[in-house]
Amino acid sequence: MPALIASSVPFDVSEGINWGSEWQWGYYKHPPLSSWILYSFYQIFGHVGPYLLSQLCVLLTLFLVYQLGKKIWSKATALLGALLTLAVFYYAYPSLEFNHNVAQFPIWAGLYLVFYQALTRNRLTDWLLLGIFGGLGMLTKYSVIFLLLPMAIYLVLPKQWPLLKQPQPWIAAFVMLAIFAPHLYWLMMHDWLPLTYANGRSHEVIETANGIKRHFSWLGFLAAQIVAHVPLLIMLGFNRKRLLGIKDYKQSLPVGASLLWYLWLAPIILLVILSLVFGIGLRDMWGMPMWALSGLLAASFIAPAAQVFTTTKLRQALTIWLTLATVLMVVYVGFGDRIRHKPSRMNWPEQALAAQANDTWQMLSSCPLDSVSGDRWLGSLVAMNIGFPSQMISGPASHSPWMSTERIQKNGTLVIWQDGDDIVLPLLDEITATNTPITNNANDKVKNSPKALVKRQGQWQIDWRDTKATEPLIVKWTAYVPSSCLKSPQ
Repeated sequence: MPALIASSVPFDVSEGINWGSEWQWGYYKHPPLSSWILYSFYQIFGHVGPYLLSQLCVLLTLFLVYQLGKKIWSKATALLGALLTLAVFYYAYPSLEFNHNVAQFPIWAGLYLVFYQALTRNRLTDWLLLGIFGGLGMLTKYSVIFLLLPMAIYLVLPKQWPLLKQPQPWIAAFVMLAIFAPHLYWLMMHDWLPLTYANGRSHEVIETANGIKRHFSWLGFLAAQIVAHVPLLIMLGFNRKRLLGIKDYKQSLPVGASLLWYLWLAPIILLVILSLVFGIGLRDMWGMPMWALSGLLAASFIAPAAQVFTTTKLRQALTIWLTLATVLMVVYVGFGDRIRHKPSRMNWPEQALAAQANDTWQMLSSCPLDSVSGDRWLGSLVAMNIGFPSQMISGPASHSPWMSTERIQKNGTLVIWQDGDDIVLPLLDEITATNTPITNNANDKVKNSPKALVKRQGQWQIDWRDTKATEPLIVKWTAYVPSSCLKSPQ
């Protein structure tokens, strides 16, 4: 549905698609796996692909939670618990925007399942799956370490020492490291860029705080996670009389359930400790993948005598919640810009912008557009709609390692931005500093220079889809065209 009613994709989606088109072993923000898969889905399914991929991640998460739940409780409890996962806000509207958090949904659920199986069955295949899920998780987003670390702590408890004397856990660790190794090598070769970025994002959260205040940023993070559980908590509240009390629940707790509670609580406790002790700022959305077990644990509180009646009531409540979430999505994405007269990211004139960029370059140059530079949002929208020219992202040159001065001198580039954007393109500055001819005139002397770039500039005026918008979208552009490709004025 969002693919039909939205005129543009969310920012993280456009950025991830364009990263994936470069097929790097890492990007300046994140590891590569999520972007590779996103780009592949976009190539196969077009604009439907990112939304399809998001919901496949949600469905796979529910399936894995169900598989885990039925190993500990009944199939009925497992099924209800998997469905109640959707009552956690993160698995509803935010899942529209496929990003590294959504990509982690099935990773965390898979790790819960294979870790439980590895401990209870101790089969080599389960330990191998643990290594595979852990390695893929680290190739998706580093925050999966907040689940892997509690798992490692659990394994070093005295009760698990006999396991550590066997080869299976060490084989799992080796497989995990082997999968992560290519990206680890990339990190070393690129000055640990994503970790630097993550550190900067953490400091953004607490940049206005000082002293002891920055050690309590976890309070806001915890509050956001509780808010995300409000739909689930409301459903449980209306059925509280048919739920087990804490004392009865503890007495009826089956074998293995305590491990799930540990895995549910440990990551959030670890994050609180890191924030409290080291002053690390926590962003609310980092909690998105951490709650795949919430619905299952909630379903386990249902009293056996009221199982059928309570399950029916909770399914009805869940249907109401998902219907409400869908209606709100349709209103916001389909009509939000016309109601507020202010476009969200999913209301931008993506196709019109890309057509303007393509037409402008084709008017000036007989050579294909090799790269779009400047604002990363505008550049990503253009690139994904006209055959994926590379993006030279505003900022340090290391953010776009696929670009080089030689490439720009050979193929040129199209720079786009809006008023107020602070565009930094050091490779273009380097070309200017080395006295490479850049001119507004295509005279014969410049044409005969193999490294000459002819500069043209202007602006586009693009209408919003909201016919009542008072001002059009204004995008400024500068084209650097190789002199050998420059078309003669008509």
